[in-house]
Amino acid sequence: MRPVDVIDPEFFAPDEPLTDRLPLLDAWLERPELPNEPLAGYGALLVQHQLSNQIPMLHALLSLGLSPSDIWWLDIPYTSHVLVRDYAHERLGIPRSQLVESRFRILEPYASYQHARVIEILHAIAERKPAKLLVLDDGAYVLEGLASLARHRWPERLTIVEQTTRGFIKLRESAALRNAARELPLIDVARSAPKRALEPPFIAMAVCAALQPHLEKHFGAGFSGNCLVLGYGAIGEQVATFVRRHFRLPDSRVYVHDPDLKAAALARQRRFPAWDREELDTRFQLVIGCSGEASFKVGDSTYLDDGAILVSASSGAVELSRQDFLELADASPSDDIKIARDGLDETNIHSDLSIHLVDRTVTFINGGFPVNFNGRLTVCPTRYIQPTPTMMVAAAVQAAQALDSGRHGIVAFDPGFYDWAHPRFRALLGERAHWLEPVPEEAW
Repeated sequence: MRPVDVIDPEFFAPDEPLTDRLPLLDAWLERPELPNEPLAGYGALLVQHQLSNQIPMLHALLSLGLSPSDIWWLDIPYTSHVLVRDYAHERLGIPRSQLVESRFRILEPYASYQHARVIEILHAIAERKPAKLLVLDDGAYVLEGLASLARHRWPERLTIVEQTTRGFIKLRESAALRNAARELPLIDVARSAPKRALEPPFIAMAVCAALQPHLEKHFGAGFSGNCLVLGYGAIGEQVATFVRRHFRLPDSRVYVHDPDLKAAALARQRRFPAWDREELDTRFQLVIGCSGEASFKVGDSTYLDDGAILVSASSGAVELSRQDFLELADASPSDDIKIARDGLDETNIHSDLSIHLVDRTVTFINGGFPVNFNGRLTVCPTRYIQPTPTMMVAAAVQAAQALDSGRHGIVAFDPGFYDWAHPRFRALLGERAHWLEPVPEEAW
């Protein structure tokens, strides 16, 4: 995909109706070499977004042998949709009691809230004693839960598919999670070739589409400060260029920070200045996190202008240290740091969240959660995101085969999937297939 100048109108279209079918996923299910009902006898725990593209994935898993009565679905709080749960229950037969619904309030600690829910659902599943359990995870939530339970309290035999880079960042940072992962097969979709090649152009466009109305609301046409983009991977490079071109900013006004030397050098080559933390007088009116890590700490608030907005473009809530800001604001009733509670709807996870610092006010857009997961049912047009649910279904079959064959530890996702999916996805994209092609350096 070329650097974003104008966002494709499809990314602003109304939510799509729910459907059981996706052409790419249907083609994968029709392959003659696919075993008959490879998931028969398994229970399944989905820790997944509840978006329009998840329904075809669930339908495919059922067609591969899962029983509706043996499926549990724990939502991600910032993408929790009653329409998806209703469809899963009424059309596909998943018991209502096993479609867990978030009651998250915006000022709660997100990580501990989700952790407690995972522990609760693991207990409920263990009581049913499934012979084998398949987990589709979105951020190593289940692995964190398992690491907090004695081994005899785990489901007896289980296998996990992990689809997010954030999940593997957690593994890198936690020996406890790496130790738990040695006890089971963990299929690595997150770092696979199709995940890295077939998904990012469309996620980047969706992020820019979700970002645009916030830029217009807060700054109009007159952006007068500096912007900091944290992370210069597939999403960060698009976001940085979009902001620079959207506001017609000089090169000196959009900073990029990435601890990876190669990514940082590429940003410098494309004329994005580096963020120098020693320059305490540098202020940012807009900070956008695209790294998947805690890249902006609570102590970095000194770099923010009064009225600055902070925007996350990565999964979870860790990118901009949201919880640290909230804890600091509530630490003492006698200091000069407060949460702006007047008019705040604490039941709405998508509310903007403002914090009064000592001498300035800053706002977390969308409650500090990913800007592209903004309450919509379709955050990326389904035809563009088809590889993701197809990958997850293919990885589910691979995970079952790995468990049945006695494998343990991290297992690379089947490299043959990319060779199969890439030409078919290009054909389905038609005139948009060029979005998958490498971008000539001069285009930046």
